[in-house]
Amino acid sequence: MARVGTYNVRYITTEEDANNNWENRKTRVVRSIRENDFDVFGLQECSPDIQTYLDSELSDTYAFRFFSPYVASGSGSGGQAIGLAYKASKYTLSDWHYWWCGDTPSVMSVNDDPHKRGGCCAMFTSIATGTRFFVMVHHGCLDATLREQYAPQFRQMEEQYNPNGYPSFFVGDLNAQPSDPAMVIYRQYWSDAYYSNASKSGPYCTYNAFNLDRNMYTHKNHLDYVYYRNATPLRYVCNDRLYDGYYASDHLPVYAEMKLD
Repeated sequence: MARVGTYNVRYITTEEDANNNWENRKTRVVRSIRENDFDVFGLQECSPDIQTYLDSELSDTYAFRFFSPYVASGSGSGGQAIGLAYKASKYTLSDWHYWWCGDTPSVMSVNDDPHKRGGCCAMFTSIATGTRFFVMVHHGCLDATLREQYAPQFRQMEEQYNPNGYPSFFVGDLNAQPSDPAMVIYRQYWSDAYYSNASKSGPYCTYNAFNLDRNMYTHKNHLDYVYYRNATPLRYVCNDRLYDGYYASDHLPVYAEMKLD
């Protein structure tokens, strides 16, 4: 079994009030990651300072690999990076790949004006059992037309980088509701852990906007996903826990406990 998840940790910005700026919530993010106890999870909106902090605070448990679509080299050294974190005591990472959305996936491009979007993926191997599985991460476009246009690319990349059909997970803040045309395209290949027969814990809404008055159990802003293929979800969790009375990020961490078929 593997606990596979996604977490948009919110980039560093002056837009937030004092209670929710990065300096005052970064310890909450670390507490949240530890308490969710992911095995492997995707990350979004990780600036270089966030990457450095997470690595310094969590390196006893997690190893990180980042891709920034804002850097031509594909490193995580600028802009809002996406990436993968995994328990280094349980798994090894191999076959790391990244790309930009669009017709030139190996070339940096502005493809969600003014944003740059792409994906990254890797194969994970259990140190104890040798079991392998594939995880891909994306931070979805804000432009709905572009989301739909680029959606088939992710299946193409999965088939290219997971040719043996190992259990497959596609995770991230996809910036869309389940009814969105791009999500419909994704579900033609993967299944959505939320709509599986797995037991469920937590709210439907995954985006809290740092709004403590928002009823997360009635609000419909569902943006963060764990899609799966060739695996069986046993439990789905969207964790709305507060830390010292505040959210750790404007998105909630989401994960699914998966039996690998």
